[in-house]
Amino acid sequence: MTLRTVLRGGMLGGLGLASAALLGCRSTGGTTAPASTGGGALVTSGASAGTLPLTAPVVKGTPKKGGVLTGTIGPVTYVEHDSHTQRGASEWHVISEKLLESNFTDAKVLPHVATSWEVADPAGMTLVFKIKPGLKIHNVAPWNGREFDAQDVAWNLERLGGLYASRLKIPLELFQRSTMVLNILKAEAVDKTTVKVTLSSPNSGLFAGVSENRTVMMPKEMDDIGYKDPMKFGGIGAFQMAEFKKDQTIRYKKYDGYFRPSEPSFDEFVQISIPDRASQLAAFASNQLQIWTGLSEAEAQQVAKIKSDALLYTWLDCNWNHVRPSFNYAPFADFRVRQGIHMVLDYASIGNTVYGAGWGYQGPLSVGFTEAWKPDKVKALAGYNPATKAADRAEGMKLLAAAGFPNGKGIDTDMLYTATSDTNKDVATKFQGQVIEAFPEAKITMRPVDSGAFTAQQAANQFKALSYVITSTPDPVLDMISQYHTTGSRNYGKVAIPALDALLEKSLKELNTEARTKLLDEFQTKFMTEWRPQWVMHANAVRHVLQPNVQGYDKTAGTWYGYSERTKVGRWNYIEK
Repeated sequence: MTLRTVLRGGMLGGLGLASAALLGCRSTGGTTAPASTGGGALVTSGASAGTLPLTAPVVKGTPKKGGVLTGTIGPVTYVEHDSHTQRGASEWHVISEKLLESNFTDAKVLPHVATSWEVADPAGMTLVFKIKPGLKIHNVAPWNGREFDAQDVAWNLERLGGLYASRLKIPLELFQRSTMVLNILKAEAVDKTTVKVTLSSPNSGLFAGVSENRTVMMPKEMDDIGYKDPMKFGGIGAFQMAEFKKDQTIRYKKYDGYFRPSEPSFDEFVQISIPDRASQLAAFASNQLQIWTGLSEAEAQQVAKIKSDALLYTWLDCNWNHVRPSFNYAPFADFRVRQGIHMVLDYASIGNTVYGAGWGYQGPLSVGFTEAWKPDKVKALAGYNPATKAADRAEGMKLLAAAGFPNGKGIDTDMLYTATSDTNKDVATKFQGQVIEAFPEAKITMRPVDSGAFTAQQAANQFKALSYVITSTPDPVLDMISQYHTTGSRNYGKVAIPALDALLEKSLKELNTEARTKLLDEFQTKFMTEWRPQWVMHANAVRHVLQPNVQGYDKTAGTWYGYSERTKVGRWNYIEK
């Protein structure tokens, strides 16, 4: 019997009313910014998911088996190949699976590799997962089609939590998703299909945490095989490795032993490296690409002009751009400096520059969470509100002067960002210009680096400030802990605020939905008025285009999409002409 069953039957006994957040069951919120239609000529008929905008065309027609689906991987192939330490996507998102899944529109936790999950004791310290039997690893050495079972899952949970970091001589901070299984002491296989997890303290978000899109599982032998050669990887996903040409092509072939019936449909999925956006547009226009992601408003309008039958999918995302200060840089350790800079920023100008229409105002919590302050509320607050910007800027100048930095004198910071990301560069550039306009004696030096250098320097806190984008964890408490708690796995800015830690720790242990929501409301208030550990720019606008003969994408589109271009290719198909 799963906890979900117990909830339905009202049989919780001494545990009390467990929170919906513990199960990852929540609905989405609202936004004031309309989703862009990218020019109107595109096919954009679709439905709204909750109250967040979602344009998701439904392709009708007779499904067609086979074929090759091609997408672009950007200027280079993946450089990070360890599923538990990578910042973003990798081959594992195509060739393997997660323990649980998040529904794309509301983050509700769904069964996947685990068919059921439960809190097994009243104190909330023991969790039990039942694993789908008969899962087969790809038929490549050394696995040769062996069963993926509870031992593999237990190994993934412990390694994901950083429990092997010392033995593997991998810095603990590189296990950036360890917060997803926060408080884990051990995971053990009771039998081939049962995993028991023991916690040091309750974690009310763990079930949602293991549905996070970067918690993809690997076979337990991977530490011995190593992570340098993707052609040696084997997973349990719909596709398996077929070819890897560095900075050119990654080709995956259909895995006939995949556990989801009738999937995948495509014979192959191919990712090709195309260095620049103009070339990617040309490749999509000439049908060399079947999917092109992350379009700007201008790019969507270009597609509309040259391919009127292309399918545009838009939504307000769980990704959010930000500028992160380092608390190890003395000026940024002062709340007055962080709040003063917030007060002078023009968030609307930054959002419009980076995305055009379709972005949303956002506070500390992703707008996709029920508990989050919605864009209307955030927009009305000091610093965000366009109508009060003049007064807010005056207040921001007073705050910096009171902190000992009149006109920004004494602030000399770098701005780290990845050289290959236009959005991170655009945010950094706008931030730099607006801060220097308000505080002309401040100095901000732009510091673009390649992806590998950025990963290392971010993890090691080798920056004073950085511009980057975060993909939210599908649980608000775990998301905030990972970002801002002193021990958070993504607390790259070295935030150290005892009151913040205490409030998040209390929220993590709270299993009552209403009480947990109140604690998160308190967190959002203090984030805005007392802490401001980071400058959150906006909830990002998403625009993806597909060729008109690709069916099924609407079922995977939505706020909690994550890396679905990679993870859900097996659920799409071509249609007969």
